[in-house]
Amino acid sequence: MINIILCGGSGTRLWPISRSYFPKQFVQLFDGQSLFQKAVTRNRKFCESQFIVSNAEQYFLAKDQLAELNADKNQYLLEPVGRNTAPAIALACMAIDPEEVVLVTPSDQLIQKQSAYEEVLQSAETLSKAGHLVTFGITPTRPETGFGYIETARDGKGGHRGELVVAFHEKPELEKATEYLAAGNYYWNSGMFCFKAGVFLKELGQHHPEMLKMAQVAYSSRKVDPSEGHLNRIQHDDMMNIPKDSIDYAVMEKSDNVVVVASDIAWSDLGSFEALYEELPQDELGNTTHDKHFSVDSTNNLILGSNRTIATLDVEDLLIVDTADALLVSKKGSSQKVKQVVAQLEQQGSALTHSHSDMTLQVQMKPSEA
Repeated sequence: MINIILCGGSGTRLWPISRSYFPKQFVQLFDGQSLFQKAVTRNRKFCESQFIVSNAEQYFLAKDQLAELNADKNQYLLEPVGRNTAPAIALACMAIDPEEVVLVTPSDQLIQKQSAYEEVLQSAETLSKAGHLVTFGITPTRPETGFGYIETARDGKGGHRGELVVAFHEKPELEKATEYLAAGNYYWNSGMFCFKAGVFLKELGQHHPEMLKMAQVAYSSRKVDPSEGHLNRIQHDDMMNIPKDSIDYAVMEKSDNVVVVASDIAWSDLGSFEALYEELPQDELGNTTHDKHFSVDSTNNLILGSNRTIATLDVEDLLIVDTADALLVSKKGSSQKVKQVVAQLEQQGSALTHSHSDMTLQVQMKPSEA
């Protein structure tokens, strides 16, 4: 099995820690490792090599961090411009034996239950070898409005054997999310997939033939540099000619060959500072632990910093993120608005949206579950 790792994304939701030139998946924030490195380490037990899909800037970050892990079986595909997940996965699959099973994972997710994850991977690989398109459905724990949902044909009875997918649903309002949770046959859409490379390309040709055609043109015109670990560079105009669409819209929602594996794996996409807060150790007052944080009657605060001492007095439910060149202070529940700050900075031409923050912070994760 080959691990296709998607490294796209500008990382704006965790600004100022994450910047477009150094997005969250490469910030070595967690026990001295990045989310990208954790993804590689997590999947190496099952995958004999990695296939990294990224842009040019992220290529060097990925290459350096793979070297730190002594991971030497790597291929790369560089996109001059992002066209969403379906073209990225298609181009990678064209470089792989059609009968090879691929595990497609984002580079910026956190999974804490390693043994449970290994079980669902084994099930996904078996289903993929049987010719299915497999997606991983995260067992929901709350009526979450920030994720898409996968509706299945039966009430959780398929488990690791795979359940037939009835429909994919966009991020719902709270009332609808509450209904999904109560129904018992809905899962969070993890953005992880498993299938034979050739099966995916066949399904793409059936459901989005124009995308397959233009991806084939782009792949055939790629520039290859074997000296750089089988580096494939797609040309800009060829990439722009590929229709822009996600794998869900292009294939998964249209195919009748999709199964979902129920995955209770302590998964998080770390898409907000609130999500990050849930994954970090906290003291008896609910504040994230920090050597240079001193609090007086302060509770349930996320405090992240590198060099300066941070003192809090009589505050609660705050997000305080201090880097070398920017400080973010927010109420919990409002951090999604950080995109508006980034947009304002971009309008001013500020380097703060893309430059490295020189963040030297190291935090310990909560102990991983077995």
